[in-house]
Amino acid sequence: MVTWAMTLFIQRAEHRDTQALQAKLDELIKANDKARNEIAGMDDKEPEEIERMRDVGQGGS
Repeated sequence: MVTWAMTLFIQRAEHRDTQALQAKLDELIKANDKARNEIAGMDDKEPEEIERMRDVGQGGS
């Protein structure tokens, strides 16, 4: 029972941290005129495709 409670506690803390980080990133994106709209749908992409999108945004090939 203690293990189950700790697991829930840790998951909730991780979720809170993720939500806080996402809110901060959203604010930074809103404040940046050069932000690209296609980045918003990045959550559904494969890791390799995300890396390619990051490279393009940084002026890479």
